Amino acid sequence: MDDISNEQFQAFLDEISECFVTRDFAVWRGKVIYPFSLITSAGPVTLRNDDELRRNFEMYLFVCDQLNIDKVFRVPKSLENCDDGTWIGTYVTHLMSGAQRAARPFTSSVLMSVTPSGIKMTAILNARGTHEWIPQRD
Repeated sequence: MDDISNEQFQAFLDEISECFVTRDFAVWRGKVIYPFSLITSAGPVTLRNDDELRRNFEMYLFVCDQLNIDKVFRVPKSLENCDDGTWIGTYVTHLMSGAQRAARPFTSSVLMSVTPSGIKMTAILNARGTHEWIPQRD
């Protein structure tokens, strides 16, 4: 069973954060194992292929554009080694526009595996989806 160090978890978080600022789908794709599950308060979504993953990535970029996000950073909270060889990492996401927060920080957990090509994820769980980032107007 392969271990994930705290430093490797932070590097993984940095990569999945930066790819949205640089708009680099290839980096995001390189971190995903299908089927890939996103679980939010709006309900679960399962992405099964590159087309579905790309549409989801572009939705995230759209929201980033709407909020003028120029920096995404994630701060690790915990890292748990599961008995089946997977890992659960919990972190807080910060979305920034210049020096200001573009949205309130939110906590997520990611289910990860160590593969020959690095750490990859099969699921993300968080209470907020991109639909909740844009302030609602009356």
